[in-house]
Amino acid sequence: MQLHRASNFSLQQLTDAYNQTRVDYIVPMPMNVARLQEYIDTYDIDLEASWVAMDGKIIFGLGMLGVRPGRSWITRVGVLPIGRRQGTGRAIVDKLMESASRRQCQELWIEVIAGNVPAQQLFLTGGFHPGRQLLVARRPPSHTSPLSEESLVHGPRLEITELEHSHLLTLLNERRERPNWLNETESFHSNQDIRGLSVGDREGGRGWVAYRADAYQLSHMVVEVLEGNPAQVTASVLQALHRRHPTQDAVMENLPADSPYWSGFQTLGYFEVFRRLEMVKRIAP
Repeated sequence: MQLHRASNFSLQQLTDAYNQTRVDYIVPMPMNVARLQEYIDTYDIDLEASWVAMDGKIIFGLGMLGVRPGRSWITRVGVLPIGRRQGTGRAIVDKLMESASRRQCQELWIEVIAGNVPAQQLFLTGGFHPGRQLLVARRPPSHTSPLSEESLVHGPRLEITELEHSHLLTLLNERRERPNWLNETESFHSNQDIRGLSVGDREGGRGWVAYRADAYQLSHMVVEVLEGNPAQVTASVLQALHRRHPTQDAVMENLPADSPYWSGFQTLGYFEVFRRLEMVKRIAP
């Protein structure tokens, strides 16, 4: 087995290899070339610091590394079924850790799908420590919330203001809780498709939501409550969002499982799809 920099391969090769490694995963999350390019741009993936494992001309596995000032993030690690239990995953992760250290990162992060015990064990033995559980949730467009469709259309009265991209970036940067890599402010910088709404309710609650909307789906969602009851204001913010986008499926990723906002999401019909376990390794300078 030999390890090669991911930058030596085309995006089509990397996409095909990634999809092959995920065919039997708990959550496959397939990619195409356009989505992989967007992923690389959005999450600061360094292909020079990412690695592909090969045996002859056969790709056995790969792993990617996101790099931001002082910190890094392991993502898209996958090994073909025929390459498992042969040290392939460990070799890739070791090389990713070496790349992070060479780039003077003090922290290295990873999320592992809850229930993927082999992956968790791989990172535990590599010196990673478990942290928060993160929710991935969904709301189908056909959902009727406990707040009735009539309520969604006619009330309660909310003060709704569209946010400019620059203002939205300021709000994202001022969040009180540490965001996950997917939802860090840097992940929104280059994405001009991100929209935002500021919402106030009649009881003095205030909050905002950042999101991306296409013809079929709402994604890249972040909610922050500034004043008022967290669950209640979250529900009001989401009401405003779904009034404007009643026909789109909605996906929310990486909300901490113990967040007081979660019950507000549930009020609007979001349900848990799966969880990720956030893990971190501190790298000595």
